This record gives sequence, C-alpha cells and structure tokens, in this order.
Amino acid sequence: MRIMLIIFLSFLFWSVNFPSLADTGTSLDISRIIYSGRTMGMGGAHVALSNDGEGIFTNPSGLAGIEFPQFSGLTRKILLEETIYTLYGLAFPTRWGTIGFGYANSYISGSPPTMRDPGTERIMIDPSGYATNYENGVIMLTYARKLPWHKISVGCNLKYFSQSINTIQLIDSATGTNLDLSASYQPLPYFNLGINFQNTLSNTVNWSKTSEKIGGYTKIGAALNLLGENNGEALYQYPQSVVACLDLDLPRNILSPIPLLHFGLEWSPSKMLALRAGLNQQTSGIGLTFGVGLQSSAYRFDYAFAQIPGVLGDNPHYFSISYVGDRILSTKEKFKRAEPDIKFLSPKDRSLTTSQLIHIKAELKARKVYEHKNIWTVPIFETTSEVYEVQSSPVDLINGRYNDYPINQTGTVEVFTLLDPGRNVIKFSGYTSPEGALVSSEVRILRIIPYQDVPIDYWVIDSITLDSILGLIKGYPDNRFKPEKGITRAELTALLARTEKIDLERWQKVKKFTDVKDKWYVPYINFGAELGLVTGYPDKTFKPDKILNRAEGVAILSRFARLIEKEGLAFPDLKLAFWANKYIQPAKEAGLLKHLEGKDFEPNKPFTRSEAAEVLYRTEPIQRRVNAFWDYGIIK
Repeated sequence: MRIMLIIFLSFLFWSVNFPSLADTGTSLDISRIIYSGRTMGMGGAHVALSNDGEGIFTNPSGLAGIEFPQFSGLTRKILLEETIYTLYGLAFPTRWGTIGFGYANSYISGSPPTMRDPGTERIMIDPSGYATNYENGVIMLTYARKLPWHKISVGCNLKYFSQSINTIQLIDSATGTNLDLSASYQPLPYFNLGINFQNTLSNTVNWSKTSEKIGGYTKIGAALNLLGENNGEALYQYPQSVVACLDLDLPRNILSPIPLLHFGLEWSPSKMLALRAGLNQQTSGIGLTFGVGLQSSAYRFDYAFAQIPGVLGDNPHYFSISYVGDRILSTKEKFKRAEPDIKFLSPKDRSLTTSQLIHIKAELKARKVYEHKNIWTVPIFETTSEVYEVQSSPVDLINGRYNDYPINQTGTVEVFTLLDPGRNVIKFSGYTSPEGALVSSEVRILRIIPYQDVPIDYWVIDSITLDSILGLIKGYPDNRFKPEKGITRAELTALLARTEKIDLERWQKVKKFTDVKDKWYVPYINFGAELGLVTGYPDKTFKPDKILNRAEGVAILSRFARLIEKEGLAFPDLKLAFWANKYIQPAKEAGLLKHLEGKDFEPNKPFTRSEAAEVLYRTEPIQRRVNAFWDYGIIK
C-alpha cells in the first residue's frame, strides 16, 4: 500500500509543480463550474467521491468502479431565463472499462452591458453598449478503468470546446480541444483519494481573428466514509451513513492564481433520503451550500442551493435528475411436488430377518418442494434470474395407509406384519393435505433361513446370503456353509463361472487340464479358463483342490472385476516387488477389501469361503445384480 501511495503522491507533485503544459489561460472552461445537484449541494467537493455519473465532470477515474450505467441531467436558470445552464452526463461500464459522454453548456440571452454609476458606484446598464448573446459549451468523451495495481483507477476526458458571441456589431464563434487526466486511489476501504488534472494540453480556442488560451485547475480531493452499515467500508458501523469530502483546486495558468477550497458533508438517514451541506470557495468569496437528494430505486432527484459569491441577481437553485442504477430483487415461488420424508425407524431398508412376524415403526412425513425464482432487475437495462428448488420443513401425512390399508395414525406409526419367505416390500403412504399430493415410501425386508453355521449376526451375513440367492455360491448338503474353511481353486472358479450363463453339458466334455476330470467342478474350471478368469500350471495341471491364500484369491477376483493393474503398497505388511501388489492396490481402491481396513493384509493366510463371498459381493458386476434383486426382485 505504501508503494501505491508514493505513486499517487508523485503524480500529485508533478501536476502541481509542472504547470508549463499550458500557457496563461483566458478562456473559461464551463465544465469546471457547472455540476449536478449532488456536487453543488456539497460545496463542489466531489473529486474523491466520483462514484456516479457526476464523475465525468469532477474526476473521470472514479467511473471505473461503477456497476450500473449512469445518467445525470441538470438545469439552472438566472434572471428570468436570461442565463441558462445545462448539464448532461452518460456513462456505461463495459468489460474493457467505463465509457462516458458529457455535455455542459451556458447560454446568456440578450444580456445588456453594465457599468458603474460614477456618482453612486452602483452597477447600472451601459446605454452605449449593445445587448449580447453568449454561448459556451464543452463536449467530453470519457474513458476510465481500474489498473491491476492495488486500488488504483485512471481516467481521461477528451474535450471539445465550442463558444459563440452574437451582438448587433459582432457575430463570431470559436472551437478548441483539450484533455483531462485523472486518478483515484483507495488506501483504505473507507478512505479515497482523487486527482483531476484539467486541460493538460497547451491548446487554445480559436476565434476568427484571435485566440484564447485554455487554462485549468489541478483538483485534489479526499473522501471519508465516517458512518455506514457495511462493516469495514465505513470508519464506524452505523445504520445511517455520513460522507465527508474535501477538495483543493490549484490554479494552473489561469488569470486568477488563488487556490480554492471545497468542503461537503452528505448525511443519509435512509437509502431514499440524503441531506447535504458544504462550503464553496470562489475567487469572489466563500458561499454556503445546501442540498437534498431523493432516491427511488434506480432514480435520484437532487436539489441544491448554491449561490455564487459576488454575483448579484444569481439564482442559486439547481435541479438535477439522475439514473444511478440499482439491482432490484424480486422473488416468485410456486408449488411443484411433494416428496416423501418417511423414515423407517425399524427395521432398516434392505434388512435380513429370520422372523415371520415383525414390528415396523416409521415416521410418516413429507416435504413440499417449491420452485423458487430470484429475479434481479436493473431498470431499463437488463433482467436476470436464478431458479432453484426449496423444501419446506417436514409435515405430518394425513390419511396414512400401510400396504394400501388405512391406518388411524399420524406422525410416528407402528404396525405388525407377517413376512413371506424371501423378499418382502412394506409400503407406507399418505397425503400432505386433504387436497394435497399422495406420497409413499417403502422398506424391503428379506426373510431367510440361514445356514446352520452362519447366524443372522454373522459379520458377512449379507454377502453370503445375497451371493447364495443369486446362485453364485452354494453350501453343503447338511445345510452348512463352512465360512471359515479355506476356499479351493475349484470352488472359487465355480463361484465366478456362475456369474455367467454356462452350458454345463458342453464344458463337461472339454479337456483342458490333466487333473480336472470326473468331478462336479469340471465344466466350471474349463469355462473359467476359457474366459481367462483362471489359469493352470506349466505342467498342464490345475490343482483344483489346492486351497488359495489371500493374495491368490484377491488376484483372481481383481481380474474378474476387470480392475486395471496398479502397483502400490496397499497394506503396511506388503513388500515391494511382491507379485500380487498390482492386484491388491486396485482392489483396495475399488472398495473390495473394506473388511481389512486398519489391518495387515497377511498375503499367505488362507482365503476363506466367507472372505471370498464378501470380496465377490463388493465387485461392481455383483452389486448391479444385488441392486436389481432388492429393487425389482430379479435374480437372474
């Protein structure tokens, strides 16, 4: 921030101490004394507060921060329309910076010449002169943008002057061009500095027989947000806002060498009302100024009382209307649907049980879903919107039903039901209101007769049960599963082969291995070898009764799941260059080894039948079949 302040002060020093860019000026730049109602009500202090369309005339760099298009227009009439002041400013923010247009004009119609009465020293009409019509106008093209440096903006005005005079004896006109350069710097969120270097070029306005130099001022200003609602953007947080501004006009090459001070305060007790006061120093003295601003949405009306010291008959009333922009938020909401919020407290969905009669407890609630639309409107210019869904708080369902039977309960309901062997679907439904939508939800329960040696609370009861229902794994004739028994190569191959459609008679006749014949597993091994799920040994044997260790079993199931080989140390007890690492790492990443989380892998440990059922159950192909069973009762 210190570097930025040094740059800003260097520019200020240059603008004050090097006035040789323009010669002594005699032509009046009307844009220096005509401002809109807000600025006039604050004593002409606006260089560091140029955050609206008035910045075109006071400090164009301030326009770099505007969010909305800006427009200002002012009129002031003196002595029954003898002198008319007009002012127009228009600025548009774009992706390349802010572009603006300004026009200021003073027109004196039929003004009689004056003189001092030699006897009384009072000002009187000079009968020897001729009435004069005089017009002085300037057109400005403005550009401003923020720099990539910290809180610095720059701006400029390209100015075209046009003046004319009309009397009985003389009709003449003059034109000329010049350039304003300006900068703004915000060292703190609530403090801003500004500088406007007016008429930097040594140009003139050229009449038919003579010319006049164009002088100017170096206008320096500071603005402080004393009070404000937004924390951090004002010196003190307060529901109302107060802004103080101080400007110093340093003459550069004009007839009057006197520096001029401008001070202003703006108090906004609400967004709609602003009260202003200021001190306006001119070469002829210091005058008090007062003003009021009324804002409704994107439009602002400003009135200022600002009498010019030393000008007799001055009409001090300024009226301006401005478009300052605003993003107005409006909302619309309409009902779209009702969504069930039925919670089954017991049993949980996809539960296994051995009981015929079970107790069901559930909360019958729903949520209403609305389409919420936010509409942001910038009056005149654009409208944007955002649409999203919102949900109401849960509401109790009425006219509740259990498997299409009415129940006289609301909120938390409890029923007893009989289960058939196999998959059972229990459905609850109800209405959000007498005229509302029907919503429903269901819980799925599987009633089973487990293997003798696999109790209902066994650690992989779900895996063994679902693998068995899908026909992938089978128990022994005595209704035992032997879950802790090591699985053989033949058993695991059969388990994988059953995941596909297999012609047992055909593959029974194939002879792939010398030690695979006349056994129940022959077609499964031949089919599994054909699919590449298993391989034999170099001596043409398969060793079907060999019990697999954990590394071998996981490797086979990793290939079955078509996981991409990947090296890595998935478990702390594995060694580098271990042959099965490329199968174990992807298996862990795919979630097949959740039962080993936080444990060693122990690659040489026997791969049990229960562990094989668990790893197979978690492979993606089997999970698809498991979901199809729970959702639709499909087994094959």
